[in-house]
Amino acid sequence: MSHRRTVLAALLSFSTGVPAAEPSVVLRTAAEAGVPHKFGRPGDVPAGFCTEYIRALVAHDAGLQFEGLQQFLPVLRIERELATGTLDVFFGLLSTVARLERFRFIEQPPLYISRHRVAVRADDREVDAVQGFDDIRALGEQGVVLATRGTAYTSYLLRQPGLKVDDGGTDHLQNMRKLLRGRGRFFYQSEPMLRQLIQAEGLQDQVRLLPAVFAAEPLLVARATTLEPARLARLTAAMQALEANGTAARLRAQYRLT
Repeated sequence: MSHRRTVLAALLSFSTGVPAAEPSVVLRTAAEAGVPHKFGRPGDVPAGFCTEYIRALVAHDAGLQFEGLQQFLPVLRIERELATGTLDVFFGLLSTVARLERFRFIEQPPLYISRHRVAVRADDREVDAVQGFDDIRALGEQGVVLATRGTAYTSYLLRQPGLKVDDGGTDHLQNMRKLLRGRGRFFYQSEPMLRQLIQAEGLQDQVRLLPAVFAAEPLLVARATTLEPARLARLTAAMQALEANGTAARLRAQYRLT
């Protein structure tokens, strides 16, 4: 078995005490690189909301198995492998028109609601009045918004007319450093990702989030079009059970995703 087919049993090495009522279902998935609030970091003790959520699915239905969470892939490769059917499912993408042309989503239940926010330098008090995109547009050349290339948040941002967007950054940390150097006034991303970066880099005294929420969208489980209806139904039933028994809500609260 290749390293891309590493069974999640190594990651979920605990006894659930719940017998599999039906034959096992194996779903190929992956972790996303660079989003530790969702999947932790390679080599660390497995953590992150999506990892914990998958553990809870297995605890509920011992016959659900997931292969591949030990491989950390960039989001563009995850999209490509969903489109080709190399991956069956992926936990945690926003639905976009471009993505729907290549694969599908489990619409209900969502994993959590992702809020779009901006980080600014802590000493930049002139932006305190910013409450939406119109306020950023009004800043003209002084309102450059940094965005990470290839993400759904950037795609949403680029659809807003009249903004000065710099999407040359290829990863989030690069954009945070550009913000600190004054190469942009705002860094646009999901609230959890911005909070994670600030904490991980020890930037609490240098960077802050503005209160404004620019958009709020459900983060969903993506699925390949080749995923068989019976396996899809098995996964969806387990997800609905986590909603019903309060496990999903508890995990959202634990990771500040409410």
